[in-house]
Amino acid sequence: MNEQLRAALPHRDAPFFRVLHIIVAVLVLLQIINANFIESEALGDQNLTGYITAFHVISGLALIILGIVMLFWMLTQRGFRYYFAWLTLDFRGIKQDLKTLTLPRLPDAHAGGIAATIQGLGVLALLAVALCGGLWFVLNITPGVSSSLAEDVLDTHEFLTLFIETYFWAHGAMGLLHILLTYREKRKLPLSS
Repeated sequence: MNEQLRAALPHRDAPFFRVLHIIVAVLVLLQIINANFIESEALGDQNLTGYITAFHVISGLALIILGIVMLFWMLTQRGFRYYFAWLTLDFRGIKQDLKTLTLPRLPDAHAGGIAATIQGLGVLALLAVALCGGLWFVLNITPGVSSSLAEDVLDTHEFLTLFIETYFWAHGAMGLLHILLTYREKRKLPLSS
């Protein structure tokens, strides 16, 4: 990969977060794809559907751990207000970014801005879906638990996937657009030696 394209990728100042981000993105994509081939009743079966379902559960449990690691890293590196300023009713960063978009220009990532807010919401959506799926798994394998409760949790998990899927595709598209525009902008600059 040439140096200019690599420089256009996000999180160049945080290689750990870049790798974590890529791993989470790949696992979420695999979850989206294999969700069409799983059946909750197939868990433990020794056939293709059973293996795909087991993979879905295992990678979902991994996403709980990775999501917690990601949220912890984000909060320890940049703090709560960086990603969740809107929870304190501080919308200055979002307003600033909206003004920048009217120029038309992409805003830089900063505390309380659109990029930080979207990153924070994405991690919350990831954790909501993964934790709900994990809760279903625990309820499903625990003897004596009401099957209707497990079904309700599974229905909630399936409903929440709408948010993470929308986030995944929109965030991915915006990320690719940002990489493309950054790469294009950097190619116009003279190369320094």
